[in-house]
Amino acid sequence: MPRRSLSTALVAVVATLAGLLPATPAAAVNVTFQAGTLNILNELTQAQFAEDLRLITSKADLVGLNEVANRRDFLQTWAADNGWWFYSPTPYNASAEALLAKKSMFDVLDKGSNFVCDTNGPGEVPPARYNNWVKYQHKASGRVVFHINFHANASIEDNGHPTDLPRTQCAEQQFQEVKELAARKKDEGQVIVSGDLNVDFEADRRVGYAKFPWKVFEANELPNLRSVYNILGVKATPTHDVRHIDYVYFWKRVESFQVMWMTDYRIITGTNSDHNGVVADFAIDVA
Repeated sequence: MPRRSLSTALVAVVATLAGLLPATPAAAVNVTFQAGTLNILNELTQAQFAEDLRLITSKADLVGLNEVANRRDFLQTWAADNGWWFYSPTPYNASAEALLAKKSMFDVLDKGSNFVCDTNGPGEVPPARYNNWVKYQHKASGRVVFHINFHANASIEDNGHPTDLPRTQCAEQQFQEVKELAARKKDEGQVIVSGDLNVDFEADRRVGYAKFPWKVFEANELPNLRSVYNILGVKATPTHDVRHIDYVYFWKRVESFQVMWMTDYRIITGTNSDHNGVVADFAIDVA
């Protein structure tokens, strides 16, 4: 083959292959931020709690917290003093799933809290469950970003299988309602979901129980929710004991409509809590 024809053919092959590869965000038209989650054990001392709060907020610009109802007043003061938006709605059980955002990076447009279920009634364990959310405008990109934060009941999963307990039914309802909430909000902007789901990612993916997060959120066609573990792989460091039960998701669209990408994540160790944190990196197109 003549040299010019060979060169032309190679260019055509490269162009074809490039079209088959997944697109990545263009550096010239996007900006970045981090979103994180941490379940801070409610039995910690005030000093230990403050250390964990400083750790996770030093790593992320949007933060979802779990088990923090007893620290609501402290968090409100801390947020005001340190330049963070803070949302922790009443009643008491709803306030456990708090949301924080840096004022320098986000403005608050709206917020809300959706009651899901109360397995054994008021005052009984496990506590009533709520899905909390805030609608932000990301200043640098001009885009709307929703953050949904929740905490599912404990003791609902055994090696990927559901436990036969009423609390499991409540969690299954919560997973479905989170999915429906994210699906509604995605029409207004980008959506991030965080929280302690109390279901191990790898065991859930292996078993594939229909009402657990893998099947509800991830084992389906786009657009849909996708977790850090699905997109970027499971890291050796767990988030609780030997399991990966703390998640950051985002609503992943088909490529032609995608304006936000999850590009990396880290497991945040060194906490006083019995959980490690998770922080995900996002790139978002400037509107």
